Amino acid sequence: MMLGMAHTTPFRLVALLLAAVLLVVAGTPARAEAVDALTIVAIAGLAAAGLILIAYLVIANVEGDKQAGDEGRVVWVACAAEDGCATIPSDTAAVLVQPTPDVADRQGP
Repeated sequence: MMLGMAHTTPFRLVALLLAAVLLVVAGTPARAEAVDALTIVAIAGLAAAGLILIAYLVIANVEGDKQAGDEGRVVWVACAAEDGCATIPSDTAAVLVQPTPDVADRQGP
């Protein structure tokens, strides 16, 4: 029913009238009010926090794709008071890791 009415003169007149009212309402200036300095600082602070959050999320999203190849990789770190922390090579870590028993091996009959 609406498709048949979309190109009729009354429908176009109503659409033109609504567009004109929208332009008049949007173009009418609002009543000017004084804005407190603290309000301006609060709005600017919230805008800056929002921009920082968006930038952080964008950077985290871009950096997260680069680490997709490291999935399942275990990094062992050994720390001692005299030499600081050092990364253990993967072949040494493989020797240190004891295989975990399967669930069936741990359960009784």
